[in-house]
Amino acid sequence: MRKISYSSYQTTIKGGHTRSRIIILMIFVFAAFSVIFVRLFQLQILRHDTYLAIAEEQHFGAIDLPARRGDIYVKDTHSGELSKLATNTTLDLLYVDPMVADDKPEIASKLTPIIFTKEEYNACLEDPESCFYNIKQEKSIESLIVPDTIWDIETGTIKKTESVREEEVEFKSYNAMLQEISEDILAKISKSEVDFVILRRDAEDELMADIINERLPGIFVDSNRFLIYGDPTLIPESQLSVVSKTLATYLDEAPSAIAARLTRRKVRYVFLKNKLSPEASREIESLDLKGVVLLPEHWRFYPESELASHLVGFINRENTGQYGIEGYFNIELEGKKGAIYAESDPFGRQITVSDTKIVNAVDGDTIVLTIDRVVQKEVEKILKEKVEEYKADSGQIVIMNPFSGAIVAMANYPTFDPNIYTESYTLRKLDLKNEEKVYPTTPVFKKDERGQYVPIDSGDLNNDEVEKYVYENLFGPGVFKNKVISEYYEPGSVFKPMVMAIAIDAKEVEPQTTFDNDGPLLIDEFEIKNATGIYGGITTMTQVLEKSLNTGMAWVAKKLGKRLMYKYLKDFGFGEYTNIKLEGETKGAVDYYNHWSKAQLLTTSFGQGIVVTPLQMVAAWAALANGGKLIQPYIVDSVIRGNEVIKTEPEIIHRVISEDTSSIISSMLVSVVRGYHGRAEIPGYLVAGKTGTAQIAGKYGQYEKGEGATITSFAGYFPATKPQFVVLVKLDRPRIGEGTWGETTAAPTFKQVAEFLIDYYSIQPSS
Repeated sequence: MRKISYSSYQTTIKGGHTRSRIIILMIFVFAAFSVIFVRLFQLQILRHDTYLAIAEEQHFGAIDLPARRGDIYVKDTHSGELSKLATNTTLDLLYVDPMVADDKPEIASKLTPIIFTKEEYNACLEDPESCFYNIKQEKSIESLIVPDTIWDIETGTIKKTESVREEEVEFKSYNAMLQEISEDILAKISKSEVDFVILRRDAEDELMADIINERLPGIFVDSNRFLIYGDPTLIPESQLSVVSKTLATYLDEAPSAIAARLTRRKVRYVFLKNKLSPEASREIESLDLKGVVLLPEHWRFYPESELASHLVGFINRENTGQYGIEGYFNIELEGKKGAIYAESDPFGRQITVSDTKIVNAVDGDTIVLTIDRVVQKEVEKILKEKVEEYKADSGQIVIMNPFSGAIVAMANYPTFDPNIYTESYTLRKLDLKNEEKVYPTTPVFKKDERGQYVPIDSGDLNNDEVEKYVYENLFGPGVFKNKVISEYYEPGSVFKPMVMAIAIDAKEVEPQTTFDNDGPLLIDEFEIKNATGIYGGITTMTQVLEKSLNTGMAWVAKKLGKRLMYKYLKDFGFGEYTNIKLEGETKGAVDYYNHWSKAQLLTTSFGQGIVVTPLQMVAAWAALANGGKLIQPYIVDSVIRGNEVIKTEPEIIHRVISEDTSSIISSMLVSVVRGYHGRAEIPGYLVAGKTGTAQIAGKYGQYEKGEGATITSFAGYFPATKPQFVVLVKLDRPRIGEGTWGETTAAPTFKQVAEFLIDYYSIQPSS
């Protein structure tokens, strides 16, 4: 919260009727102009920060009644119980109605020690920068000047001089703070008319310049805070219509709505504090102060903390959903707010104190997710362990039912706690004394001459004299991104089964079709090699997958051609949104086949030159597993709206490959796991799968090299004869030396996840 300080003030602008005598009219106009000029000077120069603080911290004229935001649930498959991932806690908001309040000094004095307790004061002493109030004792420059004496070498005499000593931070006493806050409260609740109305936040420079050029009475711009605001007391009633119509052309609002906000009116419902403790609410109730009101408010709470945080998202300071379900379903979850306000006459003026109206809020929808709480928790645990073990930047795991499209788990690491999401912005000094390891991909900052944190440049990165800062979580706000849906990558060899399935479905190859694997393949100015550098002569298509041969896949691509390959890739869903109903989804990219070079046709066959999201990969692998159908992935099991339950039904988008092709490719992928990906093999169970070790595209069209320059992955499904789950493991930039392959990192991770699923769901061994 910001530190604010309020001062009492009084302004009067008197209107009058037209006088019959011209001299009186001139005197009146001159006097009115003078008062307005003084008022403008007060607003723009003397009281600018005070008014802005009041406008941001108080609500004048009405109090919103927020709707109860809908809950977000996750289920437990075995027990059938629902657990809350996001819910609400109710705490009171405190406000005062100045038109009803009788003894304002008494209200201020009695509420102050409740609003600012000794415990809060002690917390401010520990962290003054986060304190709502300015607790530091300001000192005059004179108090810092100390007399001093120096020896003047030129004259050989002692001279008297002055120096400014370093300021020692001192804090106001608790009693002094109570006195100051009490005066602030009294000033706020003694205010008579609304004189600050925010018209636009985050205004662009051009818009602010246009408003300034219009020279509208009572309309102001704060370029430092990108704010456009108005003072209704400075807008003559005769000009209100013109001002509103002019603003409407810039603000894209109805003139009548703007006029209603800028109409002169009494101050009502002055906000003092929210999120009161139950003890504070009870104490205020016992005071029985006329005009003091407690209003229940709902506040977002995430009982499971970090669990599925990328799926859930969070609520920002403006109570707007960000990321995940909170972001995508923000409107449905938030419901419709109500209000308590004073009834107005046709000119927008409040009529009487007693004419208060209440519009009840409509609660938001409740959303039940498809993920299993137990599975999600275990998968997040496994992913965290593996990312740290393999020294990767991050990782993702997705588990989907290949026949329904329901997501069973979707995990990201690093993760965050949506209850305290702002901690992701916290920077700390890099621990150079203990030689703290920071990878090249870690954001590093320094302080500039203004004391602001800025990204460090390459010149200062290796300069030991420069203090370096990193995010507490080493990731910063980038941790909010759900990489399963919002970050695309070149998939590498885990993409090969899709292309092989296309060739089988198109009758271009069969598992025993052979090609001569006699060496690297030259195409245009490129040379296509196998990752192992081994070429074994005559090789079958099954062996191409088993040995993950780029040359073999390039041979297959030549047989398919650009047009047919492109058509099938689009059928698999690549280059399209999955429409999973999570905020922030990207769709990857598949260039139109007419734009492909000869080389791109071939490199696409082994997962280079095409970018996909992990969720697209899971959906495509599900088509291999379920008999050839592209199924709609979904994360929302049901939406509860009042007494109505809206259930999500599985949806088949279209057929991609035939059932025969699905069966054939599954057998080939079982052979792959048995023969070359043994680290993913599970005794007694047929597992179909494939690894991937993908290069990361760097600057200037070149692929990165060295440590941390790959993405490793494993995709698979089991039991292969009747799959229950498709699982994708993706690890970003693992760093374990020469053995950094999908086989050595992602495959063992897949196996650990699969073994847990087999045990948890009691999956019987393959017959």
